[in-house]
Parts: sequence; structure tokens; C-alpha cells
Amino acid sequence: LSFTAGQPFISLTGPSWRTSPGNPAPFNCTAGPFNSWDFNVTWMKGRDEHPASAQHLVTNSQGSYFVTSKVWVTLTLQDISLEITCQVTHRMPGEPLRKTMNLSQVLQVVPTVKITTKASGAYIHVHQRVNLTCHVSHFYPSHVRLTWMENRHKVHTVESPQATRNPDGTYSLKHTWQAEATLDGSEFACWVVQDEQPPVRANITLRAQAPKLGKGQGTYSYSLQGPLQRSEPGRSIQLTYMSSGFPSRHVTVTWFKKNHELPKTQTHVHPSGDAYNVTSRVLVPLQADDVLSFVMCHVSHRSTLVFQKSISLDQYLHVPPTVRLSQSSPSSDLVVVTCHVQRFYPQRMHLTWIENCRTIKGAEQLTCKQNSDGTYTLESLHLVNVSGQRSEQVLTCKVQHEDQPSIQANLILSVEAHGTYKPLGSSGPEMPALIFVAFLLGFKVLLVMSFIVTYICRWQKL
Repeated sequence: LSFTAGQPFISLTGPSWRTSPGNPAPFNCTAGPFNSWDFNVTWMKGRDEHPASAQHLVTNSQGSYFVTSKVWVTLTLQDISLEITCQVTHRMPGEPLRKTMNLSQVLQVVPTVKITTKASGAYIHVHQRVNLTCHVSHFYPSHVRLTWMENRHKVHTVESPQATRNPDGTYSLKHTWQAEATLDGSEFACWVVQDEQPPVRANITLRAQAPKLGKGQGTYSYSLQGPLQRSEPGRSIQLTYMSSGFPSRHVTVTWFKKNHELPKTQTHVHPSGDAYNVTSRVLVPLQADDVLSFVMCHVSHRSTLVFQKSISLDQYLHVPPTVRLSQSSPSSDLVVVTCHVQRFYPQRMHLTWIENCRTIKGAEQLTCKQNSDGTYTLESLHLVNVSGQRSEQVLTCKVQHEDQPSIQANLILSVEAHGTYKPLGSSGPEMPALIFVAFLLGFKVLLVMSFIVTYICRWQKL
């Protein structure tokens, strides 16, 4: 509005974001200054007049007139080649003021994505390289980012791959990625991202087919079995592979953990009618970091791989937690006691706070956090008001993990120590663990207090 002299100007602005077909997009046109209000604003979409949604007339302190007009345009796919025009006609001599904008500047067409495969031969064999082609069709504008994923992990990214212009003004492209087929199978995905929009994706599972075992026979049948109960780190579990239908006894079963062959493998091949059955067992030692580990079973017949499958060890592993207590004092009257439950698996567990032999409620239990090794960590907070405390308080954090015996840790809040605490550490399964640490007290007094508190707790339970 500060332009009060010289020739009138006109400006045309559109939305700051791209809009998909079927959605409305706003456009604003401003023109002035004029020496009177005798003017007319016309909007054109292509060759057709488009009605304005709103129009405002403004006069500044010098008596000049300005006009602002707004229009909403519902975009279509055909608008890629069309323009929006704002024209302002005034009674002053001269040509009308005109401003034009390509609708393609504010249009976004989301692509359709699919994946096709092309393999040589009728069957996909083990370790065969297969071409996966991602078809990204009818999108606009031409800049996209394409990412290949294998089992939810990025394997390849292409920034702005070359695209072909379609007759309707949109773009299409194809990108091929070569993958290796396995009997276990892998899930591949093609992700396509436009600007900051959510990705458009397509998935496909690539799996090799087991070879025939002999003339006139079908593929074998198999089963993989493990223990029904979970085991703690330091122990070993037995995995069993059983199959039937082999045409000969030349069968080899190999077990791998972390790409290392496992010893102590027992494989037996025994006849059953005109075929042979196979049973193979292996002992797998468990470690605390095996939550994310796998055991691979390879089966070969006459040096040809006919079966391979990975077995996740997390279904057989039980990692008991370590439990400890810590405290902080935000003020002289309050003590925050934190129960740290660390490195346990699986996630299901139950935590209980006990104060002077009584179960208490209201403690803040935080969400479990998963560690990088697959185990979990949990912290629970309990707020204690020590302003009116006249005697020592025994706090216990008791953790029940799965169906195992409970584990607990204890501490004492001491009045004499002005809110300081004496941690007692963690105790084994179902132990009272009410062993008081002397602080400003003699050893004899400590033994008497320990006996009294233990007796009271047991009496209250009875």
C-alpha cells in the first residue's frame, strides 16, 4: 500500500505447498494503486472464467485504491498443462493488468508403485540372482527418492532417478535391483518419497523353491523343534531337525550360529520303505546377548542344498534381571527412590514396592526401554516424605520375572542420617534380605533391630 505513485502493479501468489488432484488450492491477486475504485477483477483457469471467492478494496492515506482478490481452485490431473490468470481492468487508459501462473507449480500427483520379478527358468533356485523391478507410475513433479529395503533394512537409495514424461504430463520410471533367492525367503520393498510426504511403497517376498529329491517324488517334509521351556544364559538347549522322503542316504545336516559351525551335531539317516528319513540334533550354548541371535540349519542331498532355515534364539532364552535401588533428595523432606531393573528378557515382568512389610501403591512405573542387545531395562520411582518420619523405613523393590522366583533389593531410610540411605543390594530368590547395615549404631544394636524387623514381617504375613 506504500506504492502511491507510478504505474499500477499486480502480483499473483499461490499456496506454499503442493496439492493433490481433487483438493482445492488458494490463489491471491493484489493490484494497485488506482485513483478510483472503478475497476474489475477477472479470474481465468485456462480459457474458462473462474469465479472469485472473496474480494477486498483498501484505501491508503493518500487516497489511492488497492484491490485484493482470492480464488479457490480444485485441481485435476489435467491442470498440469493449464494456467491460472488474474486480470484487473480499470477505466484509466492503457492495457489491463494481467498475471499468470502455471498450475503445475502447485500440483502434486502421488505415484502408484509395484514390484515385478523376472527369473530365468520356471523355478527360482537357491542362491539364484533375480531381477526385481520397481515400477513408479504417473507422478508429478519428476523429482523423487527411491529406496530398496530387504527385511526392513535399507540396501540401496537412488536420489532423483531418471524418469520418462507421459503424454498427460506426469512422469514414470523403472528401477531394477538384483537380489539373491533363499529357501528361507526375504521380503523386499520399494519406497518412493516425494518431498517430505510419507513414502509410497510396494512389497514382494522372494523365496527359492526346494529342488526335487528324486524322480517321481515330491519335495520332502520337515519339522524343526526346540525346548518348551526357556533357559538362562550359560546353559545349552537342544534343537532337532526331522525330515522324510529322501531318495538316498546321502544327506548332510549342518548347524551354524553367528556364521560359525556348531559342534556336537548328531545326524541319523534311516530307511523307511523306499525312502530315507533324517533326524539331526545339536546342542546350542546360550549367552546373554543371544536375544538377537539366530541358528541356521542347512540340509544338503548329494551336495545340493535342499533346505535352510534360521531359528531365532529369543524364543528359548530367559535373561533374569539385576535389581538395585538408588535415591536422590530434591528437598530436605522428600526422597526419590528409584528401582533399576536391568538387562532382562522377555519383556513381561511385575514389580512391587514394599515399605516396612506392607505393599504400597502409587509408585511411578516407567515404560520398558529396549537395549541394543535386545534385552530390556525398566525404572520405577517411589516418592517418600521423610518430614514426619520417626524411625527407619525399610524399602523393598520386588521383581517377578516370568515364572521364575522373585528377585528383590532393599534400602533403609534413616532418621539419624537426616534422609540418607543405606543400600542393602540385591537378594536371591525369595530371601528376606533384611540385613541392616550399621550407621551410627553399634553392631549389637544392629543385630537386635534386624531380628525384630524380620520377626514383625513374618508375623504380619501370618
